[in-house]
This record gives sequence, C-alpha cells and structure tokens, in this order.
Amino acid sequence: MAGRIEIAVIGAAHQHVDYVLDEVARRDDVAIAAVVEHDPARRAALEQRTGAPGYAEVEAMLARHRIDAASVVTEFGARAGIVATLARRGIFAIVDKPLAVTRAGLDALEDALVGRPLVALMLEKRFYPVTLALRGVIADGVIGEIVTIHATGPHKFYAARRPDWMFDAGQYGGILADLTVHDVDLGLWLVDGTRGTVSGWVSAVDAPGVGTLPGNRRFPSAGRAVLTVAGGPQVAIEVDWLQPEASPRHGDYAMRITGTRGRADVLFAEDKLLVETHDTPLRDWPLPPGEPPARFALDHLAKGVPLAVPTADALRATRIAILAQESAAAGGKALEWA
Repeated sequence: MAGRIEIAVIGAAHQHVDYVLDEVARRDDVAIAAVVEHDPARRAALEQRTGAPGYAEVEAMLARHRIDAASVVTEFGARAGIVATLARRGIFAIVDKPLAVTRAGLDALEDALVGRPLVALMLEKRFYPVTLALRGVIADGVIGEIVTIHATGPHKFYAARRPDWMFDAGQYGGILADLTVHDVDLGLWLVDGTRGTVSGWVSAVDAPGVGTLPGNRRFPSAGRAVLTVAGGPQVAIEVDWLQPEASPRHGDYAMRITGTRGRADVLFAEDKLLVETHDTPLRDWPLPPGEPPARFALDHLAKGVPLAVPTADALRATRIAILAQESAAAGGKALEWA
C-alpha cells in the first residue's frame, strides 16, 4: 500500500489499545485520522492523546473519513460486528483478542471476510523473545516430538476495578472465550494442528471480591480447555482470576512443552526459557529480540510484508476458544474443530 496509512482507533475499552497507539507513535508511515468511542470520558482521552477528531459511532466516522485500517479495542461483544462492517468496506482491522465471543458472531464475521483476509489479531505471545526461542527449539528437534503442552494463565481480578460490561455475558463471552485464545493459538502455531476436538470446564466458584459488588453479580474464577490435535499432542490450558493481589506480577503465565527427547518450560512473566533433555541438564536458553504486538499488522499495511499472524489463524483460535466455552456450558462435551 503506497503512501501514508490512515487509520482510525475504534474503542478504548481495554488498555491493549496502547499496543497500536504506541506503535503508531514510533512511525512516520502511519497516522491516526479519527477516533471512535461511545464513552465520553474515554473518547476525550483518545482525542487528547492522538489529536484526532472523535466520534461516538463508527458509521458517523466512516461518513467523514476515508481510512485504510482501524484498530478495534471495544467491549468484547461489539468487536465482531464492527470488524464485519469494516470488512464489507474493504477496511483492514487490527483487533485485540477476543475477536468474537459467540459462534453466531464469528460465523457472520467469517461470511464478511470470505476472500478478504482483512483481520490481524494481536496475538502478542507469538512475538515474545521466549516464544520465538521456543519455536526454534522445537523446529530444531531439541526436545523431540511434542507429546503434551500444558499452559497456565493466572490473572489478578481486582473486582472493584472491573467495568460493568465484563459482568454481561453477552459482552464478555466467558472466561474461556476470553483468556484461552493466546494459548490456543500458540499451541497450534507450535505443532501445526489443523483439526481435533476441544472440551471445556468452568468453576462454579466466583473470582475474589465478586460477592462484595452490588447486583448479585457472578464471575467464574477459573476454567480449563483441553484441546486435542488429530495425530498430534494434547494441549491443556488452565486460566484463572486467582493471581494473588500481593504478587508483583499481574499473572505468572507459563507453558510446559513435553517431548520425546526432553522438555521446555516457558516462564513468560520472567522472560525465561528453560530446556532440559535426556542428554543435557537444565539450561537457561538464549533469547532473541522480541517484537511489539501491533508492528506486524502495520508493517503488512505500510510495507506489504505477509501477515505474521494470518487471518485464518486468528479465526481458528477464536473459534476454538468459543467452542471451549460452549463445551463447558454443555457439561464438558468434546466438540470438533477444524
């Protein structure tokens, strides 16, 4: 795409909007043409930060501006419909996860995207130094054939700080539809899976502090998705909102990959990759530089490089996470994915 890229920032419901704002600030080939946010306070903050005109509705912005792309970081439940609207106009979307929270919403989005790979999901775990090193370890056969992958994703909850929309199932989608997307994608990126099954479980125990909130709110504290890959490994993903509030880290995310010749432990919060095999003792693996999570999408637009996270991969990870949530609601029934 020749010339400077004009983008809109649609929504600031999550702090991950900073991924795009920070990357744009580092570049001179991308400019923010407009911002959209229905919340007046968030809209005013975006206008001040970007110097771009603000709108309360997407359609009002599109009537006034010709844009090449848009960042979409709205409330979760609104994202699929907005991205579909953009896709029908040929506008590229850079989206925070989750891309959609229901199968119906994802189906409608996929219909709008047929023949048009116009979505980049900011699956930032692919670009961490530890993840890039891990992919090299696996590709080089250091730990042999992968048998199991076990990921854990604890998060702090801070009940009083959570916005109201997160307690609306139609907007939030559920703990599995939200928190498993990164590790679903990462597991399949590491083993090149194309079909299998997924089953889910969600705890009946609420996240810490939910009982102190008004309105008799509920919010599950933990969940698990178990993903099988046909002819390949099992990927077990445990997520929760139980990270102790006194911890210095928001979440002690980790992943263990066990193979026929050894294993690798990824400690995301500590930026460490530990590898041990049948022939070599535990060692701290050297790490390459990482990449900011929005750079690959803007490089695709501005420089024409292929998408590092293809649209098909984004749709697949989203669908499997939604299926895991559906499975949990159905008592853990295994559902097929492809």
